[in-house]
Amino acid sequence: MFCNSCGSPNPDGAAFCARCGRPLSAAGGPGGAPGGGMVPPPPPPAAAPTIDLKSLKCKQCGAPLNPSGNDAVITCEYCGTSVTISGAGLKAIQSHSMLVPQVLDQQQAMEAVHKWMNSQGLFHRHDFETSKLLEAKVHMVPFWIIPSSAVTHYTYEDAGVEAAEIGGGLAAAALLGGGGRGGGNAGALIGGMMLGQAMGGGGANMALRAGELSGEYQFPIIAVKGLGAYQPKEYQFDLTSRIPFDKRRAPNGIPVLNGDVSEDDAKFQAKNMVVELQAVKARHQHRMIQKLNTDVNVADGELLHAPVWYLNYQKKNGTQEMLVVDAARNAVMNAQKQG
Repeated sequence: MFCNSCGSPNPDGAAFCARCGRPLSAAGGPGGAPGGGMVPPPPPPAAAPTIDLKSLKCKQCGAPLNPSGNDAVITCEYCGTSVTISGAGLKAIQSHSMLVPQVLDQQQAMEAVHKWMNSQGLFHRHDFETSKLLEAKVHMVPFWIIPSSAVTHYTYEDAGVEAAEIGGGLAAAALLGGGGRGGGNAGALIGGMMLGQAMGGGGANMALRAGELSGEYQFPIIAVKGLGAYQPKEYQFDLTSRIPFDKRRAPNGIPVLNGDVSEDDAKFQAKNMVVELQAVKARHQHRMIQKLNTDVNVADGELLHAPVWYLNYQKKNGTQEMLVVDAARNAVMNAQKQG
């Protein structure tokens, strides 16, 4: 007999379904249809329609799209129209923009890297001069720009001013009480300050305070899984200079990449990264945070093709580092050690 609820086969005479546990009795007979007949299993769910990738054509100009098996974002090589692809077929991307490349010369991109390395501190001042450029390439890379708003509520420990005032008062009293006894003044002052610091840092004088931190982001998520290692954590593009996507504005010879990260996946990534970024900002304000909670809202994304330089350097010690440069304003977006 078959279960009326889930359609699973069961031995004749069984009282309960071995799979879902529901009673097998029915009006027409145990586990059967009216009249004692057996209930056939429910039909399997309809399979998602298969898509013939070879036959896909641009909805705008009709040109073949020729995607690879992993592409989730496809840009037509002829008219520049972009679509997303899923089991349900093609869907046009409503908002697609681009940043026009301003830095096409490799030497200019290297100058941005030089300036960035010099800004990393005294011990890195000569990294550029002692490093060797192994590879340099520039692509028009797709990013999902995910509008995100976040509110973080947290509690943190605050030593307060009372303990500091007590310590300072004790130091002053000790100094006055030292009178004219020579070096005793300095010793009393130091002792009073140490006592004040100890009281100020003690757990007994700690107070829990509440804080709130809000943030608004246009978070860029790389739409190419193979470039995910170079995902910027804090960098945001200058979107005031973006224009509607026009493939003719991309210089000849610079590849315009397709993407294999869906918008839904990008929203998930952006939400997690905003939570992480909010936590970092909160800890910059208060070191002794006890509890932290962030609520993030994300809106529909925009596809942005941005010009990006990838420059692989080998340092004097043999290690390699990939420097990622925004070629629209010649600024380092990310630095990632290789290997």
